[in-house]
Amino acid sequence: MSDEDEIDRYWAQLYGQAQVPLTGASSAALRAQLFDVLTEFFDGSNCWREVIKVMVTPDTLDYAVMPIEGGRVLRLLGVLNQYNTPQPAVMSDDLGSVQFIYAYSQVQPMSVYVVKTVTDPLKCFPPNIPDWLLPKHHIVLLHGVLGNMMLQPGNSYSNAQLSNFHQTKFRDGIAHARVASMRANTVGAQAWAYPQQFRVTSQKGGVSTFNVHPTPTPR
Repeated sequence: MSDEDEIDRYWAQLYGQAQVPLTGASSAALRAQLFDVLTEFFDGSNCWREVIKVMVTPDTLDYAVMPIEGGRVLRLLGVLNQYNTPQPAVMSDDLGSVQFIYAYSQVQPMSVYVVKTVTDPLKCFPPNIPDWLLPKHHIVLLHGVLGNMMLQPGNSYSNAQLSNFHQTKFRDGIAHARVASMRANTVGAQAWAYPQQFRVTSQKGGVSTFNVHPTPTPR
């Protein structure tokens, strides 16, 4: 079985499992809820990530960042230079560019780490999401769809108590996905971060270099 066939099987399974308790729900309603569920899942878990390469040029602060592997940019995780040293940068409100706090005087490569989310599945269905999502999290997404649909009043499948059950399962799944992403899908590993005061960089010949090598502090 090819990877594409396997993904199609998971889509069929997700739809089939949703339609059983949601008798009478239209395909358009299921797609709309799926968009909301995927949006909330990616927003809360930060699990869909991409590294976008940027070549920094002298005296330029703003650089466009466009995902290559589908989806759209949701937020900035951080920027590393060629020595894997964090660089001070922010992301503009339009989420289409990264802005460095200080200009550089030499051309050098940077790696921009971003979190992504889904584009509208009503325009692209099945939605353009990573291949690993459904095999790993289809039950979580199912809980999200059922929870949202059952909360709607006036339908044969409306059920506030069951909606609360499914939404609790869905949000628990988001939390587990967020922790797994932070720990790079390892068991018992610790998520490390350098305290802000130790993120010291300097420019020697226009190339950013790391001045301090502290012991990382767990968070």
